[in-house]
Amino acid sequence: MNGLFCPESVVVVGVSESADNLGRNVVANLVNLKYPGKIYAVGPRGGEVFGVPVYSSVSQLPENAELAVILTPARFVHEMLAQCGEKGTRYAVIESAGFRERGSEGKILEKEIRETSKKFGIRFVGPNCVGIVNTSCNLYAPFVAYGEPYRRGKISVFAQSGGVALCMGQRLCTSGMGVGKLVSMGNKLDLDEADYLAYLMDDPETDVIYFYLEGFKRGRAFADLARRCSKPIILHKSNNSTVSSTIAQSHTAALAADDQVVDSVCREIGILRVHSVTDAIIAAKGLSLPPLKGKNLAILSRSGGHAVVAADACASHGFHLPALGRDILDETQRHTRADVIRLGNPLDLGDIFDLAFYAKVMGMILRQDDIDGAVFIHVSNMAIEREATRHLLQNLSAMASQYGKPVALVVEIPFEQRVRLEKESESPFFLDPVEALQALATRWTAGSRAGETVDRIKQETKEVTIPVKDIEKWFDDIARQNRQPLLHEALDLLDLTGIPTVPWRMTGNLDEAVQASFKMGLPVALKAVSPSLLHKSDRGAISLNIDDAESLRTEWNRLQKVSDDLSGILVQKMAPTSRELVVGGKRDPSFGPVVLTGLGGIMVEVMKDVSMRVAPIGTDTAMKMFAELSGKRILGRFRGMREADLKAAARILVQVSLLMHHFPQIREMDLNPVSLNDDGNGAVALDARVLIEAAR
Repeated sequence: MNGLFCPESVVVVGVSESADNLGRNVVANLVNLKYPGKIYAVGPRGGEVFGVPVYSSVSQLPENAELAVILTPARFVHEMLAQCGEKGTRYAVIESAGFRERGSEGKILEKEIRETSKKFGIRFVGPNCVGIVNTSCNLYAPFVAYGEPYRRGKISVFAQSGGVALCMGQRLCTSGMGVGKLVSMGNKLDLDEADYLAYLMDDPETDVIYFYLEGFKRGRAFADLARRCSKPIILHKSNNSTVSSTIAQSHTAALAADDQVVDSVCREIGILRVHSVTDAIIAAKGLSLPPLKGKNLAILSRSGGHAVVAADACASHGFHLPALGRDILDETQRHTRADVIRLGNPLDLGDIFDLAFYAKVMGMILRQDDIDGAVFIHVSNMAIEREATRHLLQNLSAMASQYGKPVALVVEIPFEQRVRLEKESESPFFLDPVEALQALATRWTAGSRAGETVDRIKQETKEVTIPVKDIEKWFDDIARQNRQPLLHEALDLLDLTGIPTVPWRMTGNLDEAVQASFKMGLPVALKAVSPSLLHKSDRGAISLNIDDAESLRTEWNRLQKVSDDLSGILVQKMAPTSRELVVGGKRDPSFGPVVLTGLGGIMVEVMKDVSMRVAPIGTDTAMKMFAELSGKRILGRFRGMREADLKAAARILVQVSLLMHHFPQIREMDLNPVSLNDDGNGAVALDARVLIEAAR
């Protein structure tokens, strides 16, 4: 995408001399902020803006422009794109609105744009976007007029919302960090989050990647790329509620995804998910600091109260405060005035007014081997300290780089001084100790996960396989009948796959049921089988612990009446157990097949204590999923029971993940419950439900 971000020439289409013309703003940005390439402008009225002549059509341009920025009414965009394509342009930013976010008429216009772009091989941003920025080559192409350029930095911002993009750009520049690239992605009709991530992974001008998304266009591709990305990714995924989805559909035509799946993908891969611009800025500040090699911190503060707040925040994030060396404490003691403060970690400097000494003691602390980083809290309301404060903060930032240890600077100074610091500081600082510790926690998390994001191919299981060809025949038989599988057919699928089930038999009359029951051994369970009985316990369509012929006959007759479309009654050997799991899969619209597990039975719907992963998975991942459950304690040794056979359960979870992976026609799959034998040996599925896409 170098032609998009580093073009040698730009043409702005839709320019006039009118003061409120948005294309005019784009030209102003390019001229005033010193874009070094050639600048062209096109508009039907001609004229001149900021010394740039306005051509009445693209065909009149003296040469091809590498990048086109289009700001015309939506109905003219495909025509302008075609003219640019005929001239040789291969990249475009379509900032015009009025497409799918406006309904069916806008979708027709989008179709025209797609066809035109494919004809000429044009890749484009948008439509319905604010524009793009690349600070490394002074490319400022948004339609909002910039008063001054961004502070140049290594954090790149890619946001589906133009407002969020501009807000992040401004906040990064007033937080001591700056911006690398900034893109308002808009409707993502062509280039999407996966395309941008693929580019940013190898972009030397980007160290940290930020995405604001209201919906994924290619979530699975994005996740697979993120798994291989060595750079930290901050994701602000919104549109995760019914209320916000209504807004999003009229804003950038985004569709709400399953938020729990997004959380799971982020947790598994190591993407740092945030839920506000403020949290994103805090995370970015943390990632701008040197990495933490451990969780031991030192706190230095001019305010005892701030030190206590910081210590509490340390504890909440799992940081430790080791004792400071005797030489550090003795040196600090020699500089105190009234000898009224007990020295330790946190180190209270409130009795010392020598700011140069603060830098000296910080150097001593950073040299201490068992200190991995520090929080420095500077509280100053004295005008006389204004310049000394600025120099102190510069020195402390330099020390962090010198010693390769992060120093989170918390600054409590008068508003006017803070504004100046925001404009001048070349390193991040914080306004609150809690924010500083949150940032350090982000820095630690990003560093500790850096080695875990391996390629998915290496994670796929080799020891667990499924007979794909045999299972294909099962699907063909169901598809020919154009219906959903029934209970006994779902159990057939499990048997084909190799997933253990308790002995069962589908029966059509009482004699068959009696014969099957005595053959497999009492007690048994009876389950009514019908297309309308998805949740059998709610309809009284199941009978458990039948241990004699008379009870069998009574329950058989009762179950005959629970449904008008009864297909038969399934007889199943009882498998008494104290512990159950649910194992299932679903097809997420953004990420494709996912698998989940949780404690089984009806309580999974109430407690929602589940763990999810994108399929397929291996046995190691399956075991991690069990470990993530809040109720995992019951799976271990518990009240005389042996530890559950989680390896057997993991095998079932892997097999379900392979089914979801190999057979895209499965929309949803539910094994509930999977029984974990009390003797700690084995796991079996007692019930199954499979929903496929082909049936209507």
